[in-house]
Amino acid sequence: MKAETLLKGLSIGLVFSAPMGASAQTAPTETTATTPAQPTVDAGYLLGPDDEIKIAVFGQPDLSSTTRIKADGTVTLALIGPISARSKTTSQLAQAIAASYAAGGYLTSPSVNVEVSNFVSRFVTVLGNVPQAGNYPLDRNYTVASMLAKAGGSTTAGANAVVLTPADGSGPIRISLADMTAGANRMLKPGDILFVPPAEKIYVYGQVQDPGAFSYVPGQSFRQALALAGGPTLAGSTKRIKVRREGKEIQADLDDPVRPEDVLIIREKLF
Repeated sequence: MKAETLLKGLSIGLVFSAPMGASAQTAPTETTATTPAQPTVDAGYLLGPDDEIKIAVFGQPDLSSTTRIKADGTVTLALIGPISARSKTTSQLAQAIAASYAAGGYLTSPSVNVEVSNFVSRFVTVLGNVPQAGNYPLDRNYTVASMLAKAGGSTTAGANAVVLTPADGSGPIRISLADMTAGANRMLKPGDILFVPPAEKIYVYGQVQDPGAFSYVPGQSFRQALALAGGPTLAGSTKRIKVRREGKEIQADLDDPVRPEDVLIIREKLF
């Protein structure tokens, strides 16, 4: 089938063959359009199977479409058929589509734009105590810390730690955000899940000014925990403390480090 038949009704930017015996005609002047800048969110995103993309061929609404990348990494377009999209950025795919239309003689200097409308193949999920939970595309290299920052960081109700569940099935890993060498700089991979649990607590009761639960901070001592509770009352003794940990009473000094869910009890002075 000739290109003229396939493209009946399309007049802007098309290259038609002159009928045999007819005098040569000047090809129609192509309508130019400026390609919009790609959104920064997907400028470096590498496309993959099941990603949904919007393809706009400027001046050619019949060639524009919204489609999903197939399992084999290709998209099928009008006139030019399947074209590989796997591991291409949106800009690279747009260039490949434009080159195919030009090489096939269907369009002269085509202007093509591709945008991702639904990220599926390469994203990380952030859940829990963050301001903006959801799926985030891996449009560039992200560490645990940088991805958490993209989601708004841990809320006041969230722990100063994150649980990473890798996509490779290796099992959850708890990462302290206070220690960047302990995993916060780990690079993320597609399918990884980050979960910010509720903030861990420590408890201070007994002869203190303001008893109650307080957020746990790594490296915090019992003395600092006591300060959070306003210090001891006049009847309280800092020499007579009691610490309960995991349901058992342990020997501890005020300068010892606390652990999550520790209970510090300040007892009365012996007169």
